[in-house]
Amino acid sequence: MRSSTRTRRGTGIAAAAMLAVAGLGVPVPAGASPQERPAACASIPAAGTATARSLRPADGPSYTPEQLRRIDRRLTRRLEARGAERGGAARDDGRVGATLRIGVHVHVVGGDGTKGASKKRVRRQLQVINAAYAGGQGVTNTSTRFAFYLESFDRTRKDRWHHARIGGQDDLEMRHALHRGGPEDLNLYLLEPRDPFAQAVVLGWATPPTEARRQPGLDGVVIHQESLPGGTFSGYNRGDTAVHEIGHWLGLFHTFEGGCDGPGDLVADTPAQAVASSACDPAKDSCTVQPGLDPINNFMDYAVDDCMNMFTPGQVSRMHDNWLAYRTP
Repeated sequence: MRSSTRTRRGTGIAAAAMLAVAGLGVPVPAGASPQERPAACASIPAAGTATARSLRPADGPSYTPEQLRRIDRRLTRRLEARGAERGGAARDDGRVGATLRIGVHVHVVGGDGTKGASKKRVRRQLQVINAAYAGGQGVTNTSTRFAFYLESFDRTRKDRWHHARIGGQDDLEMRHALHRGGPEDLNLYLLEPRDPFAQAVVLGWATPPTEARRQPGLDGVVIHQESLPGGTFSGYNRGDTAVHEIGHWLGLFHTFEGGCDGPGDLVADTPAQAVASSACDPAKDSCTVQPGLDPINNFMDYAVDDCMNMFTPGQVSRMHDNWLAYRTP
C-alpha cells in the first residue's frame, strides 16, 4: 500500500513514501494502531497458494497541518530566491515550451538465485512512466513537461541488498554505493525490499525533492521488481508503482494526506479525502462535508494499477515548482 511521505529520524532516510504488501497470517503487533493493521485491499498473489493484501506499515508520524504549511512556505521561498513564482516553474526555468528530460540511472539488484529484472522489463517500465507523465492512461490525465530516458543501466548481485530493509544499513549502503548523477537525475533501484518490521513486502518508496541536496547519495526511488509491467503482484504489476513513487520524488503528497481538514496534499484541485482507496469505487466519498468524490483514479492515491490514470493540473504545477526549487542544476 502506498503510504505517506514521512520523516524518518536516525535512519538516514529523511523521508520515504512506501507501498507494502502484507502476507495473510502475519501477526500484527499488540496495540498496533489502525494504520498498522491490514486494510481491506485488493488481493495480491503470494508464494504458493497464499494470498496477500495491503498493509500501511508504521514508518514515522504523519505530517501535521503546520508541517505541511511549513513545507509549502519553504517551497515559495526557494522559488522566490530563483526569481520565480508559484505555478510558473515551466516558464521560469528558461526553457519555454521545452521538455524537461530526466536521465534515469537504473540499478538492478539481484540476490541469491536471481539476477533481478531484465532490461526488457526496465524499458517497458520506462514506457509506462513516460506515458503517464505525458498525459496518457486516461482522458482526464494532465500532461507534464517531464520525459524520462535511460541514462545508465547496471546490474549487481548481493542478496542482503536485494532484500534490504527500509532505512537499514544494507539499504543505505546499497544506495550510497550505486547512486549516480545529481539531484536532476533519477536513480531507480529495482529489488525485493522489506519493511523495517518484516511484516510486509514493500513495493516502493521515494525520497522527496527537499532532501535531494541534503543527502544526495540517498536520493532516488526504490521499487519492488515484481511491480514492474508483467510482474507477479496481480493488481500492482502494470508499472504504476513507479509512477506513484516518482510523483513523490517530484514533490507530491498522497491525495488523502491530512484527511478532510487542513491543507491536505497542498493541491487545490484534488478533492479532500479522509482514507486511502483500495478498490476502484467511483462512488467513494470519505469527506462528505467537502465537495467532490474521492480522487480514486489519481496516481497519488492507493488504488490498484488498473484504477490509477491521472494527475491534476494542480499536481503538475506543484511538480514543476518542486523541480525548479530543488532539482534544477
